[in-house]
Amino acid sequence: MRKVLIVNYKNFFKIFFGLDPNQAKDDVKEIREYDLKIFKVRVETLKGIESGQLDPFVIMEKELQKLVQKGTKPVIIIDELQALENIYMNGQKELIKELFNFFVAMTKESHLAHVIIASSDGYFIDTIYNDSKLKKCAEFFEVNYLSFDDTFEWLLHLEKYSKIKDYTLTKEQAKKIWDTLGGSMWEIQAILSRLFHTPLEVALKDYKMKMQGMIDDYIGFSSEKRDLLALFMEKSRLKRMDIINKIRLTPVKR
Repeated sequence: MRKVLIVNYKNFFKIFFGLDPNQAKDDVKEIREYDLKIFKVRVETLKGIESGQLDPFVIMEKELQKLVQKGTKPVIIIDELQALENIYMNGQKELIKELFNFFVAMTKESHLAHVIIASSDGYFIDTIYNDSKLKKCAEFFEVNYLSFDDTFEWLLHLEKYSKIKDYTLTKEQAKKIWDTLGGSMWEIQAILSRLFHTPLEVALKDYKMKMQGMIDDYIGFSSEKRDLLALFMEKSRLKRMDIINKIRLTPVKR
């Protein structure tokens, strides 16, 4: 969803519906092409969706039925769903909620497809999951920080999990990474990528300086928040997000 500009629900459905490649070239010129296409429809159908004469959800269901009849069980994956936030359909209905209702009908009720929704915004996807009443219809998988044991399992077996053969880490080095980063997978991966040309101590020192600069810039001149920053630097093994949350809750005095 990050690859396209979506300003209204018609833009969204243009992503889902592409032109049937069997159409004549003259017809192709009438319709703009998009990179992401899930369903192939005729020119007349696409124009009907754009004009509002045809219900896009009905068209999608028919296309799914065609695929199932051919022996194909579709799997629809939509990444970065938060791009559809605050997009409304005719009648001021939220597009996301209507889309989820459709997906529940296509999966739980009609068994025409599997649907996987992903978002890098955890708060957003959790809200949508609850507001759309999906608890009895779908499973919610939260990708969270790794535990201590899982982090050590990864760092002490880099060849197995990351295909890294050029170096290995000792338990002491793995402990330093854990004390600095906790179980943050993305940040650990960034540190590991630096170890091909940078000593671990230097990589971790650079990371701490970067984080200190970011937090120092955020907290401004508040003495209370500076005290919390000192606590953060002094007790690095505390979870970084716990400290940041404390900082956010401290009143700013300038």
